[in-house]
Amino acid sequence: MSNSESDKNRELLRSGEIVLQLPVEPVSLQASRKKKEVITSEIRQITSDFSFILVEDVQIDILWQIREQNRYESNSSPDVDNILKPILDALCGPSGILIDDCQVQAVSCHWIDWSRSEQQITIRIKMIDDSGWTLKKGLVFVHMGKGLCYPIHLDKYALNMLESFERQMVMSEKRLADGFGYYNARRMRSVQRVFHISKLQGFEIFKIADLKPLLLDKYNEAES
Repeated sequence: MSNSESDKNRELLRSGEIVLQLPVEPVSLQASRKKKEVITSEIRQITSDFSFILVEDVQIDILWQIREQNRYESNSSPDVDNILKPILDALCGPSGILIDDCQVQAVSCHWIDWSRSEQQITIRIKMIDDSGWTLKKGLVFVHMGKGLCYPIHLDKYALNMLESFERQMVMSEKRLADGFGYYNARRMRSVQRVFHISKLQGFEIFKIADLKPLLLDKYNEAES
C-alpha cells in the first residue's frame, strides 16, 4: 500500500461515511435481470473507481426521491421494502464497496417527495469502525478451515499474517475442544472480521495449505 494511496483513502473515509447519489429509479426484487442490471451498473460506475473496500460491518440508509403523484397515483413504483436487496447486492463484490451484504448490521429506507419528474437514490453508508477498510489491489482470502476465511494482502507481510492467523485458529479450536464457549474461544482469534466462504462470490480464495508454501517461497526469494 503506497503512502499516498493510503492517505487519500484515510482522508476520504475520515468522516466514517460514504454517500453515493444515483440518478436512477429503484427496482423491486422481483424485477427482471435487465432492470436490476441498470442499478448495478450505476452503482459499480462509482464503486469500481474506489481503490478500497470495506471489510467491517456497516449501517446503510437509502433515500428515494420521487414525485408524490407517481408514488400515490400509479402502480409503477415498487414498494419501499422491495427495493433494498437489488441495491445491497450491487454494493457487494470485487468491484463494489462491500465484500457481502452480511456486513450490513442495520438498514433503513424511505422516500420523500420532490418536484422533479426524474427520480434519484441516495445511499448513505456509515462505517461502524472507521478503520475497517483495505485496498482492493492484492486482496485475497485464505480459507482457514470450517468455511472460515480471512482477508489478506499478497505483500511482504502476508506470511507473518498468515502464520499469526494459523496460530490463533489453533488456539481457538483448542479452547472449544476443552469445553469453553464460543465467545471465550473467539478471543483467541484476530479482531479482523472473518467471512464464511459462501459469502465470497467473485473473490480469489486460497486454501491455507496452498497459500503458505507460495508465500514461503516468495519470502525466501526476497531474503536471498
